[in-house]
Amino acid sequence: MKKTVLFLLVILCVTSCKNSTFTITGSVENKGLNGKTIFLKQRINREWKTMDSTVVENLKFTFKGASDTAKIAYLAYEYPTGNKIRQAFVLESGNVTAAIDTSGFMIIKGTKQNDLLQTYQDEKNSFNKKTSAFYKLHIGKVETPEQKMAFSKDIEKLNQEEINIDKKFALENVNTLVGTHVFMNSFYGYSIPEKESIVNVMNVETKNIKRVQEIIADMEVEKKVAVGSKFIDIKLPGIAGDSIALSDLVGKTDFVLVDFWASWCGPCMQFLPELQSFYAKHKGASLEILGVSLDDSKEAWTSTVASKKINWKLVSDLKGWKCAGSRAYAVNSIPATVLIDKSGKIVGKNLSIPEMEKLLLGNGTKK
Repeated sequence: MKKTVLFLLVILCVTSCKNSTFTITGSVENKGLNGKTIFLKQRINREWKTMDSTVVENLKFTFKGASDTAKIAYLAYEYPTGNKIRQAFVLESGNVTAAIDTSGFMIIKGTKQNDLLQTYQDEKNSFNKKTSAFYKLHIGKVETPEQKMAFSKDIEKLNQEEINIDKKFALENVNTLVGTHVFMNSFYGYSIPEKESIVNVMNVETKNIKRVQEIIADMEVEKKVAVGSKFIDIKLPGIAGDSIALSDLVGKTDFVLVDFWASWCGPCMQFLPELQSFYAKHKGASLEILGVSLDDSKEAWTSTVASKKINWKLVSDLKGWKCAGSRAYAVNSIPATVLIDKSGKIVGKNLSIPEMEKLLLGNGTKK
């Protein structure tokens, strides 16, 4: 009897192990990737963890392993140096194929969930090509205030188009692994009603996902700091060692702009020169900026401030995404801004420079 039970356990183990194995067979078109390392990664609590790696040989690469439960993972590589490319896929039992074209775009298929996710990736890739063509068309041609405003409106239309792609896929596939993944990686661009429309059709299992619970909690915070609401005060350590409260600044100038950023944030650094020009033009009675850094390294924060010559009010508790200031305003992506008028009312969030210019000028500020 004991031998029979043992035999059955061995059979079950072998069957289970066999069913949980995966193989990723990859191919690349770019010969420059020969000899380069492809990484298999996961993102856990906003941190990248390497699960495995392999080297491209003769335009081919392979991963083999076991995955007891389906999970979102990423294929990642860097080429050329400094250009990091990552693409999400579902790591689950089965045979998966990954084809990387010369532009770096990956087609990952082979299982039901990966095939579904690839339909989304294809649509996003088409959108990204459209956006890239738009920017190339306007390089060096946006100079006058009118052109800047028109350019800003076109960008807003493109942003909304991308949000619609994300929202549609998330809503249609909300209670699947890939649908939830898309929602958790794009929700910050949605309005509160758009987020609620998706949350309302989530099942209990999806709502119990830790990140989803955090998003739902942040939605309640967002409602308290929506445009038209009174600002919520924050008080954080200043870069000089003092403490600065937002309430110390509001009412002293026509507007206070709270700018959430970090030294490691590429888009923040791209936005910085435009923001510095805006500040130089309006600082004084019209405008003050409070820069809230989401850094967790004081050296990175202070060295960036020095090298970039950032000269407005600066604070940080050096807690990264757990920064008390960003939590008070439900900030989940940066750069993010909140514009507050003299009465303490929030009059805009994540506005473009031309849009903020219009508000300042409408308040009587002269050029």
